[in-house]
Amino acid sequence: MKKILLLVSSTLLLANNFFAQDSDDDKKFRLGLKVAGQPTWFSSNESNATKKGTGFGFGFGLVTEFRLSKTAHFVTGIGGDFENGSINYKYAPTNAAAYNVGYVLDNSGTLKELSDGVNQSNLLSTGDTYYSGITQRKIKTTYVTIPVALKMLTKEIAGFKYFGVFGGEIGVRVKSRAEDKYTFATTNNGYSLAGTNSNVNINKDGSLIPLRFGMNVGLGAEYRLSGSTSLFLSVHYFRSFTNLMRKESKYMVYDANVDSNGAMTFFRVKQGLFMNAIRINVGVLF
Repeated sequence: MKKILLLVSSTLLLANNFFAQDSDDDKKFRLGLKVAGQPTWFSSNESNATKKGTGFGFGFGLVTEFRLSKTAHFVTGIGGDFENGSINYKYAPTNAAAYNVGYVLDNSGTLKELSDGVNQSNLLSTGDTYYSGITQRKIKTTYVTIPVALKMLTKEIAGFKYFGVFGGEIGVRVKSRAEDKYTFATTNNGYSLAGTNSNVNINKDGSLIPLRFGMNVGLGAEYRLSGSTSLFLSVHYFRSFTNLMRKESKYMVYDANVDSNGAMTFFRVKQGLFMNAIRINVGVLF
């Protein structure tokens, strides 16, 4: 009898140790992977540009969590986000407050800086094209992102833990391209009517420091599969605090004065574009 009681006691002790090790309550560090689908759009603080529509982007990344307490984790990691959104530019080519957005691309398709004082006759070199009457622009961006957030969790309920996330995000701009709809295209040899410019590299017209700071808040749930391994689903709202573009463009203008000698003084486009996104994250934590 004593042997049976000893065997049962030993079995219960081993089982207790096994399940205690299988719990994630005491795990100080968790690592995971995620993918995200995200509707994205631009908002603007300039009256010359308004939101046209919402694009659809995606992201992926490595997730790391550091346990601060049973209900609070510090969350960070690294990932990539591919975003896009469209804007409409104001177009008023003939009235007293003329506004006609344009820019010059050289023979290689690179944006050409428009400097005050250039003579009108020298504005376009051979192979240059002046695109004017830009009415719509679709922008695609690529960022390397690092979240910095606090995750607050409930106790486990039937295998589920529910959580809220509040924090920020640091992004490094890697790439930005635009697709523009224009009304006129002018060269040294004449002009053509409406068309579309695809894959215009606008990176050098972006903010001088290619960093983005933003708010990242969300709600979600994770389901424990075994031990510390869990599946999770969360929905986040992201809002950029920093401008994607230069405050005043060096390449895009909306009008110009020409003096009696033909010297041009440009009116430059003011730019203020801020990314918004709803991110739907799915992933696994180990």
